[in-house]
Amino acid sequence: MREKNRRGEGSRLREELIEAAGGMIEDAYGAVSAPVDELLSLRGVARAVGAAPQSVYLHFGDKTELIREVIARRFHELDQAMDTAAGATPASALRARCLAYCAWGLAHPGHYRLLFESRATARIGVGYADSPGATTFDGLLKAVSPLVQGDPHAAATSLWISLHGIVSLRVSKPGFPWPPVEDLVDRALASLQQTPHHP
Repeated sequence: MREKNRRGEGSRLREELIEAAGGMIEDAYGAVSAPVDELLSLRGVARAVGAAPQSVYLHFGDKTELIREVIARRFHELDQAMDTAAGATPASALRARCLAYCAWGLAHPGHYRLLFESRATARIGVGYADSPGATTFDGLLKAVSPLVQGDPHAAATSLWISLHGIVSLRVSKPGFPWPPVEDLVDRALASLQQTPHHP
């Protein structure tokens, strides 16, 4: 059992609980398709950090709140990875952003599934407008907008579908002879450049 936190150190336990829950989801969700709330128990999270089960409720009202925080943290990590991807031109910056998306997803397959292949946000009562994922898509939309003549929202959506396929299929079918990620991203971006203009 962990030592009792000193005064003012309660936030440290909260961070440990979030990271423990995230690690448990990453480990389990990479291979199991059960709903995320069935893969996680507050008692198990408390045990992972050596805390009493009751102490979890000092920071989270229930499991839904904890899962919501894990989702928000992981979207923030993905956003940071994409936002720090640099390029000298709008086109190269978009390419870097796309490669960062794929790299993050392939490095964190369990969390990627949590964010994009589960109904976790719906199950915890978060719609698109209130989801931290809206920020992720908005960043992609802003990067796409200067490069297309047609509907930028449709173009960004199409590009996201391509990127998701690159990550998801690569994770689920590792034995397939996949071309390099860079080549697949370049093909997706080439298709984006050919988006027709519909006045």
